[in-house]
Amino acid sequence: MNNVQLNAEVRDGHGKAIAGRMRRSDRVPCIMYGVDDTTISLAVDSLEIEKMLSTSYSVIDLKYDGQVQGVVIRDIQYHPVKGNIIHVDFLRIKAGQEIKISVPLKYIGESEGVKLGGVFQELKSELAIITLPKHLPELIEVDISALNVNDAIHVKDLVVENFTIEDDPTDTICSVVPPKKVEEPIVSEEEEEEGEEIEMDEEEAAEPEVITAKKPAPEEE
Repeated sequence: MNNVQLNAEVRDGHGKAIAGRMRRSDRVPCIMYGVDDTTISLAVDSLEIEKMLSTSYSVIDLKYDGQVQGVVIRDIQYHPVKGNIIHVDFLRIKAGQEIKISVPLKYIGESEGVKLGGVFQELKSELAIITLPKHLPELIEVDISALNVNDAIHVKDLVVENFTIEDDPTDTICSVVPPKKVEEPIVSEEEEEEGEEIEMDEEEAAEPEVITAKKPAPEEE
């Protein structure tokens, strides 16, 4: 997978007011750290980073202040309502030095159990891995086609190359469970009898009252 380039500028100052002005000018506040203890505050163009995120890449060549630094994205913060990017953390990388980072999972295929009415459960959306930067995957694919009802996939079931998964091997990644049954409410004998009495009363109330015609009084002789 090829590297991708991203332009950045060193920013001065911190705080919500400065960050707010940057976002209004279509720039995203960022920080870069790792390898050494130096943290650098940066800013990138919002449209440029959104376009970059829509492509496939392994490492970002971050260009700033006349130099290029290989980085990976460690964290992205999105606006809770608008959904736009409001902050990015970049992690420096060094050739030949392993990094630990979380990689998203992508579930592919159609489960046999789901075809039979089962319910698919996604229990993990990402995994922590250790790898060299050149082997960093964009995502980890998990094929769920063979999953039947009551089947599950665990971390230890994944076959991977060029990186090590840090999560517990026994952790469940996903599963297919039987559909929930709608249980009818349990009615006691007393409640059944009360219901029958209510039904009988309603039936009796519904019947029209028959009024017997009064017999005419006999004529007086």
